[in-house]
Amino acid sequence: SDLHMPGLTVIRGGKSDAERFAALVQPHYAVLHRVAYRFTRSVPDAEDLVQEVCARAFPRLAELAELEQPRAWLLRVLYRLFIDWSRRYERRHVGSLETVEEPWLVSEAPGPEEEADARLGAERLQRAWQRLDRDQCALLALHEIEGYTLKELTEMTGLKEGTLKSRLHRARVKLGRLLERESAVAAHPAASGGLG
Repeated sequence: SDLHMPGLTVIRGGKSDAERFAALVQPHYAVLHRVAYRFTRSVPDAEDLVQEVCARAFPRLAELAELEQPRAWLLRVLYRLFIDWSRRYERRHVGSLETVEEPWLVSEAPGPEEEADARLGAERLQRAWQRLDRDQCALLALHEIEGYTLKELTEMTGLKEGTLKSRLHRARVKLGRLLERESAVAAHPAASGGLG
């Protein structure tokens, strides 16, 4: 049965497990979907990933209902599923990833020149983002874009804080280098032969 029912409020006893599960997960569904999209950069893959989280979480309804922070638990499952999924299906959709304008790359009332610059910036970011390791992509999305703290990330990933700091630093450095390379290619298109 359909596990996410819009507009559902928390239902107390006497309801089916599916209704109780929907009431528990529905407040977190939009965040799960947004984070899954940040990871995969593909709407169908994000939907598949979130449905898989729900499928894994449903048998653990009683445990989930007792948690103070079910969102952290659900995001931990999402993170681990994404890492496993990406190892098995590496680069399944390279070339078919949608280019999406990130709202924070576009000013409030852009003119044609600003729109073109923002679109180019988004495309460069997209290409650089695709070249990150999946783990780097996931950690940057959670920390830099979604705003989760290191403490929250240790709970989600099971990694120690020092390890997380190190991985985030390496991911930022790599993304910076990839963006520099994208900018250099844009400035000198003949030099693009070295990218790959």
